[in-house]
Amino acid sequence: MNQYDYTSKPSTADPNYSCWSLLPAPEPKTVMPKEDYFYNNVVKHLVKDSVRIMNTGLPIDLDRVEELEVELDSIIAEVKTTLANNTYIQQYLNLRYSNQVKAYQEAQLSKLKQPDAFLKPFDSKKPDHRSYFMYLFAQRQGIQQPTELLPTGIPKWSAKDVKKLSTTRPILQRLLIGTLTDAETLEAMQLLAQHKADIFNKSYEDKANAPNIHYPEFSPSSPQQKQELFTMLGIKSEASSKTTGDDKWDRAQIERLLKETSDPILQELLQAFIDFSFAAIVRNNFIEAFYKYTVDGRLMGSIRLFGAKTFRPTSQNPNLLNLPSTGSRFAKPVKKCLVAPKGKIILAIDYSALENRVIANLAKEDTLIKMYKDDLDGHCVNSLYYFREEIGQHIPLTGDLTTDARLYASKLDEIPALKAIRQRGKGPSFGLQYGAYPPKIASTIKCTLAEAETIFNRYHNELYPAVTAFREEFVLPTVKEYGRIHIGLGCYIKTDDPDRDIRTITNSCSQFWSILTLLAINKLHLEIDKAGFTEDIKVIST
Repeated sequence: MNQYDYTSKPSTADPNYSCWSLLPAPEPKTVMPKEDYFYNNVVKHLVKDSVRIMNTGLPIDLDRVEELEVELDSIIAEVKTTLANNTYIQQYLNLRYSNQVKAYQEAQLSKLKQPDAFLKPFDSKKPDHRSYFMYLFAQRQGIQQPTELLPTGIPKWSAKDVKKLSTTRPILQRLLIGTLTDAETLEAMQLLAQHKADIFNKSYEDKANAPNIHYPEFSPSSPQQKQELFTMLGIKSEASSKTTGDDKWDRAQIERLLKETSDPILQELLQAFIDFSFAAIVRNNFIEAFYKYTVDGRLMGSIRLFGAKTFRPTSQNPNLLNLPSTGSRFAKPVKKCLVAPKGKIILAIDYSALENRVIANLAKEDTLIKMYKDDLDGHCVNSLYYFREEIGQHIPLTGDLTTDARLYASKLDEIPALKAIRQRGKGPSFGLQYGAYPPKIASTIKCTLAEAETIFNRYHNELYPAVTAFREEFVLPTVKEYGRIHIGLGCYIKTDDPDRDIRTITNSCSQFWSILTLLAINKLHLEIDKAGFTEDIKVIST
């Protein structure tokens, strides 16, 4: 690869220079610009756009923020109801309750004492010791017992009572003067020890037999409960806690699992987790920030250029880049708070499937290119490769991808089995995209390992072989050789451990190109100013 200085591009000293002028850019893998190129020709020109956006702020109606709070409480209550009624949550809570009861019972029973713990040397001066001896002696001699009882229920023998009987019974005389042998008193002391043990143990046995344990509630904000739930379900996370090493179930892992699973009960559970997570974000991040950072009807936030590892921008106080997406149930309630000033409109523009379109071009992946050029349903295309024999039992397949994918998509509502196959194909697609192997696929869709291996091989060898080759034959060898890779416009990502970082690096090769949005804004600002509309047209977010 050659050093590339883009000599045919406009000079950055030109007052009409825009980073947009760098497009169309050469393929990143064909050039290696100097390391200062990205800063001089791109970064420093985007800084002013970020500052301009931050200074403009988002127009917001705080009255609608109050309405959002009420709506949020309603959504959270609905989510909690959904979780309470979910079959897997109920199974988990039953198991948790059972374990808590068992642990409580074991704790109570562990406090029980054996009679030996209460066995003491005989002391004739102690009323209970004397009474127990006399109780057994009177039973055997047929002597009437006193009516007054000890707390243990044994007749209470006073020294006076014993003395009345001692004139003709030498053993009782020895009892009174304390000269009985251990052998003569052992049975009485053992019975006393048994009764004391029974009294001591009764309260613990009663608690164990009737445990007062409240039935637990499920807390979707509890990492421990989520970990226990997924352990019960036999589901592993792909992330772990740095401190404990336990599975980590943050929203990213929940969203990944939601994409992979076809289990409707699990889907309901995962979506509720996501809704609850976003509810917490909206409540803790947005509502508080809407009040705290709104100045004269404008929400003021910060943007950090290339704050993410993959060179996406990040934001905080509040996070303007983390507004709920269009498909989220929180999208409309939150966006209703963003109201255009009188006489103005808010216009939203977005790139469609930008990341996948970029990787299609970078890898020269024919299937992806065809998918977008012919406007095909991606999940139908994937399923046609994974389950072609099964799909062929329901519709006639020609072997032409466009024809078969369009027919498949047109029959989804008519033939429920085809819709189910399409849904089942989602899990492997999302898993394989991030490096899943056959055992993970088999676990995800509950198929045999042989079937999972077929899906794995078709994905990498038939469906997206160029994407696999791009990662294995270009990205990995390049970072191993150079310790870095050019991902576009002179931007490099570096690593000292390519095998560890290959997923992040590969993702960066496509996710970096979200920069197209920033380049478009840079060009838009230039044209707005040239046309004299600086005060009329404002970019308020990215």
